[in-house]
Amino acid sequence: MPDLTIEFPDALLDRLQQIADEEGIAPETLVRHAIALKVGVNPSSMEKPISVGFLTRQTHDVLHVGTNEPVHFIDGNGRKFVLVSAEYYDDHLPNQD
Repeated sequence: MPDLTIEFPDALLDRLQQIADEEGIAPETLVRHAIALKVGVNPSSMEKPISVGFLTRQTHDVLHVGTNEPVHFIDGNGRKFVLVSAEYYDDHLPNQD
């Protein structure tokens, strides 16, 4: 993956570090997830789910991505979940009848 260097003011970098610490992730991961969501790219996978804290802060963007594909996330206890829209579920997952 190519590197991207962005210079942040100290106050912004401190806040990013604080949020990332609360979520137990690196600040670079937090920024990468936020940018991915803003451009409509899914930042999650079964191997690297986003945190519930990130989901809470970025709910609208996560739901937008979830209309097209599953979004994987993990809570503070390590439990993993998958968010999909009802339309995605109806179109892609097996009928339970």
